[in-house]
Order: sequence, then C-alpha cells, then structure tokens
Amino acid sequence: MFEDIIRRIQICVPFRLLKEKYLPMVLEKRINPEIGIDGGVIDTHSKKEFLEIASILQQEGLLITLHGPFYDLVPGGMDKKILKASRERLREAFDIIPLFEPLSIVCHTGYDRKRYHEVEDEWLDTAVETWAPLVKDLQGTRTTLMIENVYEKTPGLLLRLLSALNTEKAGFCFDAGHMNVFSETNMKGWLTALGPFLKEVHLHDNDGNSDDHLAIGQGKIDFEHLFEYMEENHLRPIMTLEAHKEKGVWESLEVLSRSERFCRILQFGRLSPFAG
Repeated sequence: MFEDIIRRIQICVPFRLLKEKYLPMVLEKRINPEIGIDGGVIDTHSKKEFLEIASILQQEGLLITLHGPFYDLVPGGMDKKILKASRERLREAFDIIPLFEPLSIVCHTGYDRKRYHEVEDEWLDTAVETWAPLVKDLQGTRTTLMIENVYEKTPGLLLRLLSALNTEKAGFCFDAGHMNVFSETNMKGWLTALGPFLKEVHLHDNDGNSDDHLAIGQGKIDFEHLFEYMEENHLRPIMTLEAHKEKGVWESLEVLSRSERFCRILQFGRLSPFAG
C-alpha cells in the first residue's frame, strides 16, 4: 500500500538534503520529491549542479515539484529596494524551472496583515506586478505557480491575488497546517472560498499552537474533512507530505493508508493532475 501511495504523491525534501543525503532513498523508494529551493542554495550551487540532480530524477521517471524561496521575501513590499531584491530572488528561482521541468512551484505571498493591513490594496497591486511576468513565463510549460497560505488570517487576499492573475498557470496550494495555526478561518471557509483555485495540498499536522510540521495524526487537524471535500468535488490536486522529520513521513503514510477516502482519491485520480 505504501508503494501505491508514494507513486501518487510528493514528499518534501530540501535540495541540499536531497543532494547530500536522501537521493539514494528517493531513487530506491520511488519518491516523487517536492524540492525546496532557498536563497542559500541558489547562491552556492550552479545550474550544472541543479541539472545533474534533475536529470537523475527525470531519467528515473519521477515527478518533480519545487518549493521556491520565501525567507525575507516580500513580493508586494512597500520599500522599493526590498521589493527589487525579492523580485530578483524569485526570478533566480524561476530561472531554475526549465532544468527540473516541475509540475508546480510553490511560493508564499509574504503578506502579514499586522504590517500591511492599511496598505493592502497597494500591496496587492504590487504583488500582482511581481507575479504576472513570472507566471507569463510558465506559458507553454508543464509548470503551475502555486500560491500557498501561511500567515493569512482569511482567504480574502489570496482570492483577490489569484483572481487578478486570472490564469490557469496560477493556483492555490492549501496548507492545512498553516491554516490550523495562523488562520482565523476554518478549513471549510478556506475551501469554500478558494476551492475553484485548489491545485495543490500540503499535508502536515500540529496542535494549533505552533507550526510543527508533525506527522499526520500527531496533531488535531481533521484531514478527513479535507479528503471528503476533494472527493465530493472531484478534485485531484497535487498532494505533498510536509512532515519535517523522516520518521514523520513514514508515520504519515501509515495513517493515510488507513483512510478510505484518501485511497479512493488516489485510486481514481491520475498520478498528477498536471502530468500532461
């Protein structure tokens, strides 16, 4: 059962750990990786090094997704120098996309209502100007930009952003763990508002107090509600396990293998909705 599930989902792994530790396991277990690309990795690795790893994964027929850099980035920032640096870093990440040919690249909005609520409209206009040319470059590729919820209290900003981008090349990545810790809106509210844009899901657990990225079942999130929504609405988003410890990945797979709804979703879905 584990093998069947692994073939149909992504599992997060930072590029550095993939290169230095986990590549043999990824190949042996046939894991489809969601590869974390941060600024430090971009600064210290050449395109040749990225291509070497990408080629190995592609030759093995594994499906790749990417998680773009997010630390300190403000795609809708008010400070022009900070905004310029954010755009340059995102451009560097998107320049790597042709090497990996990923199904998706997941990015954060960088929005924090505590700091930007008085300038939200201006912030949003600036963010659209940041993302629009990057999304345009994805036309003709298999890659979709996935905007992930993090500190957003409600789905409103992401709804406005995705509606403004207005393209099939930009979708919503629902992170259940972030919703449980940071949001004032429950799961039903997020899914109702952004269900039409839902193209990827991040699966990890917590108790609502901190973003611990625990194994599924180790916290308090009702994943069955999420799976029920997906099944009833015939949605087949990319699903990525984001437990941050190796043990948590296997524990999550054990829990998921006992979920009849989850297994039905995988059974009737393709390997990925973006597999071409």
